[in-house]
Amino acid sequence: MTTPEAAAASTGAAGYAIRNLTADDLAAYRALRDHSFGFPDDAETDAAFRQRMASTIGAFDGAGRLVASAAGHRFETFVAGLPRRLLGIGAVQTEVSARRRGVARRLMLRLLERARDEGTGWSMLYPFDPRFYERLGWQALPAGVRLRLPIAALGPPSTTDAVALEGPLGAALAPLYRRCAALWNFTNARTTGPWDCWDDLQPAAGDRGAAFDLGDAYAVLQLRSEGHDSTTLVVHDALWCSAAGHAALLRLLRAYHGQAERVVVDVPRDSDLAWSWTDAHAVPTHGTRMVRVVDVAAALRGLPFPDSAAPVTLRVVDGTAPWNDGTWRVAADGEGCSVTPAPGPADVQADVRALPLLVGGGATPGALRHAGLAEGDDAALGALHALGGGRSPFHALSDRF
Repeated sequence: MTTPEAAAASTGAAGYAIRNLTADDLAAYRALRDHSFGFPDDAETDAAFRQRMASTIGAFDGAGRLVASAAGHRFETFVAGLPRRLLGIGAVQTEVSARRRGVARRLMLRLLERARDEGTGWSMLYPFDPRFYERLGWQALPAGVRLRLPIAALGPPSTTDAVALEGPLGAALAPLYRRCAALWNFTNARTTGPWDCWDDLQPAAGDRGAAFDLGDAYAVLQLRSEGHDSTTLVVHDALWCSAAGHAALLRLLRAYHGQAERVVVDVPRDSDLAWSWTDAHAVPTHGTRMVRVVDVAAALRGLPFPDSAAPVTLRVVDGTAPWNDGTWRVAADGEGCSVTPAPGPADVQADVRALPLLVGGGATPGALRHAGLAEGDDAALGALHALGGGRSPFHALSDRF
């Protein structure tokens, strides 16, 4: 049954035309962007906006005026150690007079449709309000935790054999980064996308920064003065892929005893640093990360379904993307899993918002039951949970887009 509010929103949204933006729309886009977020009006900003026009769609009113826009960027992310296509949505903005008319919803649906047609399985965004995107099927997912703690909390002073890297970081660290990042879910593969994270992380001359390859770990650091005789060691980016790498990273940080009083570092929520220090030393970062299934089959196909598990019939409830709403058979096929439409009753029923948490390792099946997002057979829920390869979610702050 359609509510009066939904009917009004649908009618209002139908009055707007949606199309790709071009360089001719730059002035209108800049005005909308300035009203929504505030940006300097200069040549450098215009050049950056011009580059983004190809990935941005807009809604135009009857007079041809741009009233809303959203950008859809293409990335790769890791799920269960495998690179998967990811739609990154950003710069969602709507003029005040066009709000609450369903315009942003239409833009989101158009971006999802295009990504589905390209074979993309997942989407990610950073919301102004999680509740708005929850209604469209996105789900907040743990990204990590930022710790600001006394450097002494890491242990006593230590020696390190780490040697600072010279030259471009991407060439030196990209293979090591991908080896480490594949151990978590929904990490950026850093293989494609509009922003080059390595360029942004490159230590500049004179900023007391350095980058280190530690074998099974790496770190990009900076010493930052904070007031009189107070220095913080800021870890802009770090990851490890073994216990030895983790130990090497800690030795490096502890080598700064006497040079810094405290350390700021982003770590996965399932790391021992997070277990020990989150309650006492976690600090706010830059907001929430939300993940969504673009296409059920593309999202799950090929993930490591247990060979010993029986096929699972999964009923997905998706009120925004109708191609997902239905029943699917998920089964082992010798190289991961197959995902095909299936008739009949389901072993598991799940809101589309449950899938990033279930597959990504952000919540247990029991927690999803308690939240009312999933229900069904324990073994079937466990098999779907195993699709994430036993990994938990992590997304470095430096990878925000």
